[in-house]
Amino acid sequence: MKAFVTAPVVASRSIGRVAEALAKYAPPSVEIVAKEADADLVVLHVIGRRDQMLAKAREILKRGARYAVAQYVLRSTQKPSPDDWFDFWIDSAVVWSYLDLVRAITTDDLSDHRFEELAGSFYHSPLGVESDVFRPSSAVSNQYVIGTSGQSWLTESVRECVVAAEKVGRRAWHLGGELGRRAVDCKSGIADYVLADYYRASSFVSGLRRIEGFELPAAEGLLCGARPLLFANSSGYDWYKPWGIFIEETDRQGVIDQLVPIFRAGAKPVTAEERAAAAERFNWKTIVQEFWRRAL
Repeated sequence: MKAFVTAPVVASRSIGRVAEALAKYAPPSVEIVAKEADADLVVLHVIGRRDQMLAKAREILKRGARYAVAQYVLRSTQKPSPDDWFDFWIDSAVVWSYLDLVRAITTDDLSDHRFEELAGSFYHSPLGVESDVFRPSSAVSNQYVIGTSGQSWLTESVRECVVAAEKVGRRAWHLGGELGRRAVDCKSGIADYVLADYYRASSFVSGLRRIEGFELPAAEGLLCGARPLLFANSSGYDWYKPWGIFIEETDRQGVIDQLVPIFRAGAKPVTAEERAAAAERFNWKTIVQEFWRRAL
């Protein structure tokens, strides 16, 4: 079978990592192709735009091919109910999401016969990490109290983390563009081995995202020895519960007020046992092989 897995070009690195893993761990029976028109199966990466995605899916089916879904958002889309996405999901080979779509269906009281049939195509799984790249080191410097990522000073609680770091007299680092603050080092376009060094030099890694998302840096940082920080009501709670520190999603000042004592107390070191369990949960090979098993 020929498959097209290329992700849309977006600012986040995470979707690109998904496409890379789908290609890297595809079984021998699957040939990854560069042109969508050549594919028997197209992986659709969903970051919103339900109407556009449904139209795309119907085009694929019309030419006799199939499609699989990687669903990154639901509640933060313009059509946030599973009922809105039923027609898109029902004809897919598999719907893969770190979001608990069955829980969303139950919450919306949509557990009728249509969704009973649909639930069988859901694959609830986290994203993955290459544990041979993102790994701890004996040379831990704790140079930074926290590492953040995001597109700007005001997104994904970057401001709150940096301000809290300043209040305790520590430095932060940021994966993204320049923020114009003296207490934070900003890096972009860096190789993964350099990124891993920054995680290793951090006490904490931020997964403080106010909208849906898996927060892949939290998993990458965890495997490097940085303790993840997330909101208690985040979509990542199910995946990071054993290892993360969870705070309430309050206003900006409230988040800073919660972070300051956490930063002052310092991070509990990530043990070898914790790291091994996280590496097993976020194993790209295992995750992707199950995706392909279901898609085929």
